Amino acid sequence: MLDKRLKWAFILLTLLFAVLPISGIVRESLQPSHIEVEPSTERSNIPVGPASLKEDMALIPKGVFLRGYNAGGYDEKPEGPVMLNAYWMDRYEVTYGSYLAFVSATGHRKPISRYVKHFEKLSGPTQPAVYVSWEDAEKYCRYRGARLPTEAEWEKAARGTQGFLWPWGNEDKQGWANTGNQDPFELTAAVGSFSRDQSPFGMYDMDGNAMEWVSDWYQEDSYKENHPDPKGPADGLYKVIRGASWATTGHETRLTIRLKMIPDFRDTTIGFRCAKSVAEGAPAGP
Repeated sequence: MLDKRLKWAFILLTLLFAVLPISGIVRESLQPSHIEVEPSTERSNIPVGPASLKEDMALIPKGVFLRGYNAGGYDEKPEGPVMLNAYWMDRYEVTYGSYLAFVSATGHRKPISRYVKHFEKLSGPTQPAVYVSWEDAEKYCRYRGARLPTEAEWEKAARGTQGFLWPWGNEDKQGWANTGNQDPFELTAAVGSFSRDQSPFGMYDMDGNAMEWVSDWYQEDSYKENHPDPKGPADGLYKVIRGASWATTGHETRLTIRLKMIPDFRDTTIGFRCAKSVAEGAPAGP
């Protein structure tokens, strides 16, 4: 089950993988108006940044949560309890303003391209930073002294210990999150604009605004393993994307849905947030 925009992009990539190397796909084949894949040109050793990038993180306590959904897709099964150690996670998606501060400090590429339509409507300083690849997101978090959340960390932060299917409960409510269903926004909104799209742990926009990269490589049957603090397979072809975006419609907004894409893919529906283990230290204050 995929967000409609991501589904068509994924189908295109899958077909092209059969006849072309990835480099050919990147440079020649992905030309739709909202998609671009290109190599990063930033320095390979990005320094760890100071507290200039302010953090607003919430502590997710150690404990068990319900992962997966037996009534969902094959890769959402089986549902079952998973133990996670305590960790910190961003309450909001990383904003475009914060991402530009990282770009200014490191020389990393900007999330912009001539192929992106209406980017001026997506690049307000308090809107989520979208059109970033997995590598872009990972390096931003590393600069902050953090990391991308694991898939399990993301799901616990979104569903809470009650195992909700949406941040507010088990029934979809159109207009309660910034999705492709009826709401006031055409594209992304300033982070935290939807007060009801707040998880039991106080995370905003887990059900809308932007889909989000997580750290794990995708494995269809990874939920069959039920060990503590899962981090996914050691390698793979696709990275996991979680959550819904401003373009997601219908019940595809359910929090248990798992998405996948090649790590250097960029789209105006995909953003991210950062996390860190308690052992890695408390987040920098505002």
